[in-house]
Amino acid sequence: MRSAVVPILLAAAVAACSSAPPSYENPPLAAKIDRLRVERDNCLLARAPQLDDRSPDVRGVARRVAASCSDETEKLLALAIPYADAKARDGFHQEAARRAADIVLIFRRVDSRSPDRRPGEPVPLSN
Repeated sequence: MRSAVVPILLAAAVAACSSAPPSYENPPLAAKIDRLRVERDNCLLARAPQLDDRSPDVRGVARRVAASCSDETEKLLALAIPYADAKARDGFHQEAARRAADIVLIFRRVDSRSPDRRPGEPVPLSN
């Protein structure tokens, strides 16, 4: 029994080591999609401090932030999935709301560390 398992484990190990990184069918398209994702995230970053009313409902704030960047999300969706159905569209908007919630929570943590700052005031960058 043991002699039968060894060749299988060796074959699995060799296959795992020789697997190539994922390749995209269309690298220029993948680069454009990545660029649009960055644009959407930049929009979320810009709008989060403006729309955060410090309410305990972070999801509600995140939905408002994501809704304010729906144009960027729609551009990303149109390029990534040209003929998107309702399920794909909902998935993209839910992912934008999750990213917005993460951003809101990060900003709130930074704000709570600086007691002398007013809510919504920009965070000073330190080098």
